[in-house]
Amino acid sequence: MNKLLTKQRIWLLIALIIQALAIAAVGFLYYYGPDFKYYFLILIALSSAFVIIDFLVYMIFNFLLREKKGQSELKASEILGTDVSEAYNFGQIGLAVCDYENNIVWVNEFLGKRFTNIVDKNILSEFPGAEVLSDENSNLKSINLTIETHTYKIELLKEARLYIFRDVTDYENIYHNIQKQAPVFGYLAIDNYQDVHMSVGDEAKFADLLSDLRRLIFKYGEDNNVLMRRINEDRYLFITTKEYYDKMFRDQFSIVEDVKIKFPSLFTLSIGIGFGFMDYAKLADLASNALDVALSRGGDQTVIQPFSKQMIYIGGKRELQPSRNKVPLRNRSNGFVNYLRNFKNVIIMGHYNADFDAIGSCLGAYLLCKFANVPAKIYWDEANVESKVRTAVELNFNKTEKEEYFVDMKHVYSLITDKTLLVCCDFNNPNIALNKDLLKEFDKIAILDHHRQTIDRIENPDWSVIDTSASSASEILTLFITYNEAAIDIDPRTATFLLAGICLDTQFFKEHTTNNTFEAAGKLKQFDGDITTVNELLKDDLNECLQKISILNNNEITITGTFIAYSPDSEKVNPTILAKVANDALKFSDVYLSFCIGRTGEHEVKISARSDGRASAGFLMEKLGGGGHLKMAAASFENITVDEAKSRLISVLKDYLNDALAVNEKN
Repeated sequence: MNKLLTKQRIWLLIALIIQALAIAAVGFLYYYGPDFKYYFLILIALSSAFVIIDFLVYMIFNFLLREKKGQSELKASEILGTDVSEAYNFGQIGLAVCDYENNIVWVNEFLGKRFTNIVDKNILSEFPGAEVLSDENSNLKSINLTIETHTYKIELLKEARLYIFRDVTDYENIYHNIQKQAPVFGYLAIDNYQDVHMSVGDEAKFADLLSDLRRLIFKYGEDNNVLMRRINEDRYLFITTKEYYDKMFRDQFSIVEDVKIKFPSLFTLSIGIGFGFMDYAKLADLASNALDVALSRGGDQTVIQPFSKQMIYIGGKRELQPSRNKVPLRNRSNGFVNYLRNFKNVIIMGHYNADFDAIGSCLGAYLLCKFANVPAKIYWDEANVESKVRTAVELNFNKTEKEEYFVDMKHVYSLITDKTLLVCCDFNNPNIALNKDLLKEFDKIAILDHHRQTIDRIENPDWSVIDTSASSASEILTLFITYNEAAIDIDPRTATFLLAGICLDTQFFKEHTTNNTFEAAGKLKQFDGDITTVNELLKDDLNECLQKISILNNNEITITGTFIAYSPDSEKVNPTILAKVANDALKFSDVYLSFCIGRTGEHEVKISARSDGRASAGFLMEKLGGGGHLKMAAASFENITVDEAKSRLISVLKDYLNDALAVNEKN
């Protein structure tokens, strides 16, 4: 057929050349013999001849092309076995041609059988959802529509106004079956196995309790088609499919609540789950990592890690109870000291706008490094620490001592080698590090913190202790020092800073305290930690008091029991003021949740949240991208106003307050 078309073009070209030469000849004769009277008649005759010749050429080649096309279609029909319509039926492909008003003017046999009497009807009415294909602003090339029991992939050839329907029901069924049968790995851990064992005392009674717990766990696995296997005394491995995982997800992994109801004030469970990948070893790593996060966030919750997606948190509304077993604490302390000895030197860093807990815990870590005979420096940035901390360091460290303990941005990079460890104190979120860029310089990072992990966290630390039952990082470091197998002395200055950190985060032992908190404070007193100096360090000045009163006067009570205070967007506020206002607001009668919002930087707005324990402040702040504990939490935003932050907070309260209400321990 291509050869025939080429011949047609050649004949047309020859005809055009002959016509042009004939006209040129007439023009030449007219130029040299203008007196001849019949040029006009000659032109008419030539034009008529040209029209007849062109018409004949067109008709002859049109006939030949049609004959050739018919032969091709006949051959195609012979190859297919019947005709083209049967090929469409075999491929389950439907065609619909529409006019400019989207009315169907023609359908092929396949589509006509599937949808009777649709000719002359509007295709957008008959197939809701197809309008996105006809939208000029839409970039979609195809859509999937499920109609009755069939799923169709629909495409539109806009220039021809042709809708192509391809039945993909079988492919969709296969895909969904594969999705349902995709493997899901999980680990289930008894959070407080050792503590319950110690508290019960009676071996026979504990064995009976443990037997009842195991029956409950295996019954849950059996009811949900889960392969459950115990891998040690307090941990279980389970394997299931995505179909049954979805069932457990819908009931929010009720085994966690069932255990708390059946064993009040005794056992709690944590679950870590991984899915979304076909490699079983990778799924096991995802599940193990998710369980570690669940335990670091306080336990009593489920953490789900879909492959290459953000973690999902379920539960975790209550505080983790501190362990009564001191053996793990002693082992951690000894392990940390031995771990430090693997490095040539150590850099210690707190969080942005470092407070007394951050600097106190840094000093505690420095003391452990000194005991391990590993050179250490505390990273110091005067512009990004609290003013009270800056003053306290200036008053308590002379120039020589400051050079011995601290290192600034200018000199810190010269100390970093491949054998340098970074110890992060009082934070695990890289976004709030005193120097975020410094984190990127280290291959080995250790974390000592008491804040719950959120989506934003330091990935894969080389060594980590995140104890959310602790009141403060200073408490953790104090117990690490005092429970080490060696007798480590704490100098009075370090003891005072550690005590200041504990007092700050507990509001002088009014909030978030445990037996460990008072034990740590008592040990610091034995090492001459000075509570009088602590009182002086933590005192508010007059301007701070006036600012707190001013912020408290700007308040809203949108939902009964919640209190929201905020400062003007034009006024810059120290984050510690926000925390203090939130603490003070919680003292008001009938207030169980308090929030304080203020601008803490040119581009930053922060919310400080406090709870009396009836609702989880940390859960609510996580919904805003922040995090924290049951009673103390915070969130920060960039490039928004205070009013916008307040609106987001109110929206979260309306949507999630009921979910944040803490479950009574006795239920």
